[in-house]
Amino acid sequence: MLREIAFAFALVAVCVVIHSSGLVLLFDWLSARREMIERRTSLVTHTLLLMFAFSIITLLHLTETCVWAVFYYWRQLFPDFETSLYFSLGSYTTIGYGDVVLPQRWRLLGGIEGISGVLLAGLSTAFVFALVNAVFQIRLNRQGLREEKTAREVYKPVRRVQ
Repeated sequence: MLREIAFAFALVAVCVVIHSSGLVLLFDWLSARREMIERRTSLVTHTLLLMFAFSIITLLHLTETCVWAVFYYWRQLFPDFETSLYFSLGSYTTIGYGDVVLPQRWRLLGGIEGISGVLLAGLSTAFVFALVNAVFQIRLNRQGLREEKTAREVYKPVRRVQ
């Protein structure tokens, strides 16, 4: 049992490295384009930005489920890779249909994969929250600048001619 748990924790560590590295790279990519993002405050631009971030985050999660599936297939815990991936997706997302199960000796891995998936999904949620918050701030700042500019134009001081 300890050997199986050691394998599980190694897989969790690999997934944490993949996920955190991916989010840091995504953050760096977004930070490098901050000025462009702030200049282009259209609804379409911000929607595309969020769609891109969601796509990358989804790809990270799929990569992590594939890591688990490769392990399951390598250890011959399931007859084929498709079944390994199906089980991994069910465990990682905590759906767990129950139609495919690990052998008794390895069954703790499904629960550990579920914990890993929940924690990494939480990390993704925090990242998306920060991103959406930044987009809102950019839009509010831009709207405030427009309102301030409009107010200055409307309420120009009147000069007296002497």
